[in-house]
Amino acid sequence: MSATSAPNPDRHVVSPTDPAAGSTGSAGHPAASAGGDPLLTLVGPARAAELTSASRDWSSLTLTPAQLAGLELLLVGAYGPHPGYPAQDEVAGVPVPTLIVPTGLDPTPQVPAPGSSVALRDAEGVMIAALHVGATIPVPGTGQGGAGQGGAGQGGAGPVRLVGELEGIRLPHHPDHPDLRLTPDQLRAELRARGWIGPQVGEGAAWAVWADGLLHTADVGRIRALTRQGKRCVVLAPVGGADPADARHHLRVRCLLAALDAVDAPLRPSEATLASEAVASDALGTGGSGRHREPTPDPYRRPAPGDATRGRRSLLVLVPALPSPLLVTPREPGLSATVLSGPTSTGATAGATAGAATAGGNGDGVPTPGQDGAGVDAEPGAARDLGTPVNRGTPVDLGLEAAALSRLTAERAQLASAYGLTGSLTGPAIGAPGRDELASLLDSGGPIPAELTPPTVAAELTRAVPPRLRRGLTVLFTGLSGSGKSTLAGLLVCRLLEEGGRRVTLLDGDVVRTHLSKGLGFDRADRDTNVRRIGFVAAQVAGAGGTAVCAPIAPYAEVRAEVRAMVRAAGGGFVLVHVATPVEVCEARDRKGLYAKARAGVIPAFTGVSDPYEVPQDADVTVDTARLSPEESVDRVLDHLRLAGWLAAD
Repeated sequence: MSATSAPNPDRHVVSPTDPAAGSTGSAGHPAASAGGDPLLTLVGPARAAELTSASRDWSSLTLTPAQLAGLELLLVGAYGPHPGYPAQDEVAGVPVPTLIVPTGLDPTPQVPAPGSSVALRDAEGVMIAALHVGATIPVPGTGQGGAGQGGAGQGGAGPVRLVGELEGIRLPHHPDHPDLRLTPDQLRAELRARGWIGPQVGEGAAWAVWADGLLHTADVGRIRALTRQGKRCVVLAPVGGADPADARHHLRVRCLLAALDAVDAPLRPSEATLASEAVASDALGTGGSGRHREPTPDPYRRPAPGDATRGRRSLLVLVPALPSPLLVTPREPGLSATVLSGPTSTGATAGATAGAATAGGNGDGVPTPGQDGAGVDAEPGAARDLGTPVNRGTPVDLGLEAAALSRLTAERAQLASAYGLTGSLTGPAIGAPGRDELASLLDSGGPIPAELTPPTVAAELTRAVPPRLRRGLTVLFTGLSGSGKSTLAGLLVCRLLEEGGRRVTLLDGDVVRTHLSKGLGFDRADRDTNVRRIGFVAAQVAGAGGTAVCAPIAPYAEVRAEVRAMVRAAGGGFVLVHVATPVEVCEARDRKGLYAKARAGVIPAFTGVSDPYEVPQDADVTVDTARLSPEESVDRVLDHLRLAGWLAAD
């Protein structure tokens, strides 16, 4: 499934001896195509040194992961041979990367004026490209004025779009899976070497199958149907913005590779009668239709280290496009294929989209303990996909969603064409499992049926996502001072240790203040920082398979949601316990005299007196120690943990 060999991580920095170093780049400066890449427009070493030296006097912009992904697509030639940021969101009906920044750029608080240059850097400060600003455009709806096509826009406070030409120095560095990260020209060369494209094959043999999450059994079946027609499928996995230290990212890649093993499995007897079956794509046009004979590899090609995989019928390539939440959600079946007239040197799409694509190249993301982008769970403790989940509680405007899907289809078709492919599939196969179905199986530790997910993929998932009984967990008690949080947390720790089976860490509020958060005050910012620190430690404990029991006041819903997100992102479960003891009872218990000091004005911004406590709307368990004894309260927590599968049933 990999390329011929593992590329050098710095392979796209042109050496002084590169024979292509004398070619002309996008801004009229000497440029080079690393490794003979005609679409990859990077400047030569002399110009790179000149830009690097000049950048000391420029403004610098550290790009976000999403912005860095867009820049990489521009530099590899996915949108043509002259990279730059246009003034429009779309060019020829295809969405293009844009660069929108706040008005305050380091080191000056001003938007760069047209005619100036900006150094575009990654998070480590490495200069990736130079942007020669041609215009600055206020982003509509931000209330900013005074900046236009020719103005600097210095007085506004809203974000602006930077327009101009790019000179690329190097591509962003990706330490993860370098053998799967091919530029468009590298992929074209790989396809020619495999005999998947070329005059001996004919048009329409190589197709893109987009996988924003996983490939399940139904998706594998669709790919196998294409290969039975002589097509060869390249699975393009959008990984723009992926953190190479994120285990979920690597799990997703392993699952995709495992799915391709299923694609390449021998033909089953039940499939033999389907060798002539049609797929929706063949009805869409002449560009990718028809049947093709088995491709013949080039007999004059010298064998390479990766030739052991040459007999495969599919290939996985990681592309710097951003995964889309619309493309990991199962939807009603519909046409989702785009036929292109053929690969072009500039990557321009020469074909028509067959309707708006139904979302998903897969039907599901990678299930893991997680949550959606807004911190809302489908159900308490549910395993969530870790691609780009959708907040199901948010109403969806179907018209806007259809327009977004149409834009995504056009964008993905453009990228498929740029990568040398003649068709693009962006819809889920009928029968792919939903998130909740797969998550419930993983939570319980039950087997994943082969009719849902290939056994090779299921093996990767079950190895990485243990059932709840063996998964890390964080239990967060929240409530007013004096509500009984610390007492309940300590008692819960004792009960868990008595039962055995879990390694438990107690993070009590007062103890944390002494060790982890020493020096922090009690204003809102410091209190939020204290809770975030507790959440970070709890996430690390849960991610390593342990159990963290925490007992801060945690009065603000936003920060509690951040902690939930941190824990779930680390692979742990999260249970929120609201200790709902009334403030009058808490004040009557006031052993430290804190409430009295707060009412006397000695302690400002005291939770429950002069500062609000935001009652949790998402608590998994609620107890009131004014009505229940500590033992009864902890029993309720234990009952929930058993019912939800975090502890073995009695």
